[in-house]
Amino acid sequence: SSAWYDNGNKLLLGCDGGIFYSSDGGTTIRDRNVGLRLKQFYACDIHPSTTNYFIAGAQDNGTHQFNNAGLSSSVEVFGGDGAYVAIDKDQPQYQTGAYVYSNYWRSSNTGASWTSGPQDNTGQFINPYAYDNAGNKVYACYSAGTYNRWENPQSGFTFTSVPMAAFGGQLVGSVCVSPYTANRVYFGMASGGKIIRVDGADGASPTGVDITGGSMPTGGVYMNCINTGSSDQYLVASYTNYGTSSIWVTTNGGTSWTAVEGNLPDLPVYWAMFHPDDNGKMFIATETGIWETDLLNGASTVWVPNTSFPTVRTTMLKY
Repeated sequence: SSAWYDNGNKLLLGCDGGIFYSSDGGTTIRDRNVGLRLKQFYACDIHPSTTNYFIAGAQDNGTHQFNNAGLSSSVEVFGGDGAYVAIDKDQPQYQTGAYVYSNYWRSSNTGASWTSGPQDNTGQFINPYAYDNAGNKVYACYSAGTYNRWENPQSGFTFTSVPMAAFGGQLVGSVCVSPYTANRVYFGMASGGKIIRVDGADGASPTGVDITGGSMPTGGVYMNCINTGSSDQYLVASYTNYGTSSIWVTTNGGTSWTAVEGNLPDLPVYWAMFHPDDNGKMFIATETGIWETDLLNGASTVWVPNTSFPTVRTTMLKY
């Protein structure tokens, strides 16, 4: 934050909420953010059928609902830090969002109104979670060696903390619900780099299997994203560390993994997703904007920056 004062009545304030101005010594302070794009968004999700409708969580500036093309105005549906969000893809009237840690919100009327759950400051400050569109549950980071299962995000706030020995006592850094196998969830660890596939994640006795590749980074690395391609055989995992191979792909469900960083500079990769029509193509969100490739080819992969997108830190991609 910063401030400028002209020793008279003019006061100009800059903060993570943008720019604010007073012409009367601070008695009246007015927003001066029209036309500026200053918010820092952690996460977003897209409505499955309504064009230009999406929700996004902003750093210290709430969770916003967008209904227009491009970077136009938005409606702040609830305040504080905005974090991960989700829209049910086959019942989009149900939506979820979060404040910090495990403090969740939900809407059952397409975002017209929101209800907050009980206070729970467990998990990560910006807590990763994923919504199961088929099973209608939310799976999230919780305490070390566990995941949190929100049992009824469409109707209430009932939670179950599920111990998972395969996590090795680590916190979850990323969550991906399989769209192909019921109640299968992939968890990436926030340190150590493990990838754990959990089957029966909705039940009392889920099974966790370590599918981490033998050559993947270990010790202190943060896995921020796991995504599926056209089946559970195609998976991508990305890390946010400098000095390590940041992007890994498997075409056999995790039996073996290949580094595909190629010519990409040494920078954090916050999100990765396969092209929806081609498992050989990929888009990634990085510290310097969006990069893409038309051919995943191991160490020979050629990444090209998307020149139509700004060179800014980009933390999530959705389609």
